[in-house]
Amino acid sequence: MEKMIALTRGVPPTQSFATEKLQACVQTALKDYPEKILQYAKAAGFPPLREWVAERYKVDAGRVIIGTGSLCVLDHVLRSFPMGSLTVAIEEPTYDRTVTQLKRAQAKLIPCPIKKDGLDFTPLKEALARGEKLDFFYVVSDFQNPTGSLMPLTKREELVRLAREHGFRIIEDLPYRQLRYSGEPIPSCWEMAPDITLLMTSFSKLIAPGLRVGLMILPEELVAQTLKIAEDTYINSSYVDQAIVYEFCKRGWLEEQLDDLRKLYGHRRNVMAEAMAEELTGLCEWTVPDGGFFIGAFVNKPIKMDELLKLGKENGLQLTDGRGFYMQGGDQFVRLPFCALEDDEIKEGIKRLAKVLREYPG
Repeated sequence: MEKMIALTRGVPPTQSFATEKLQACVQTALKDYPEKILQYAKAAGFPPLREWVAERYKVDAGRVIIGTGSLCVLDHVLRSFPMGSLTVAIEEPTYDRTVTQLKRAQAKLIPCPIKKDGLDFTPLKEALARGEKLDFFYVVSDFQNPTGSLMPLTKREELVRLAREHGFRIIEDLPYRQLRYSGEPIPSCWEMAPDITLLMTSFSKLIAPGLRVGLMILPEELVAQTLKIAEDTYINSSYVDQAIVYEFCKRGWLEEQLDDLRKLYGHRRNVMAEAMAEELTGLCEWTVPDGGFFIGAFVNKPIKMDELLKLGKENGLQLTDGRGFYMQGGDQFVRLPFCALEDDEIKEGIKRLAKVLREYPG
């Protein structure tokens, strides 16, 4: 049987890990901070890394919480409110693990569809007009997971305006913002409205996911209740990992790493875009993203996801279930990650997907 090609998770390739530099960071962390990183500590995270983040984002370090991945901090935020008390608007499709967390918190969800011209706020506006009170709007505004889309500036401005007008907060998840391969950056919601925006980001995509270091910058009024949940959950996340990340960043190695990643991933995005144009034209619709890890493809003909996944495996192709990114539906959606695959794997994977779609029954 042909080698199975996995067009599934968006993970960095192992070749992107700066192992020698990280080894030096480990040695320094254990030499310079052993009494601080090997002992129980405060839940907010390793103070030097919090200060580094605070300086980078021009905020007070007291607003920065470092956790075991940014999703972990989001979970603490959600659990700091009474179970079932939150109403949260989301993009659709959106990051499936966040949807899982929101459902676990028994939040009421208001999906707003992503269209060709950007996010459609109609369902949110209808809910607000009915008098519903919104607590948060979760958005991945730069190179969205799973579609790869970039939220237009006009939509960001509209979201900030709605948030101020109706008194809700924005949760802006930006793990891919620094992975831009073309085009010019536009202001984030955080940059436009830092007082009402919870900024999530992570070092997983930039240094190494195995370190499990992510962060959130919160409005001051949410910090104490979030830290109480974090402390009650694990006392503190790993200061060893956070000290390694701090040393990596302090030495200026993060910027060097980003330059390398942009070259590597930008090339692989181009390879996938060219393969899709050659193989999938007429079968799917998509937009080539300016950055991130994914290209989202929308299949033109009616399909059932269970059948597509089955046919994919029969043709040596693993695909992610598109329904996981939707509250309802999602059969027509295929998330295609390009970051961890070699050029020949990308080309062959897209070729196999095209074959499956052409031969799909009916």
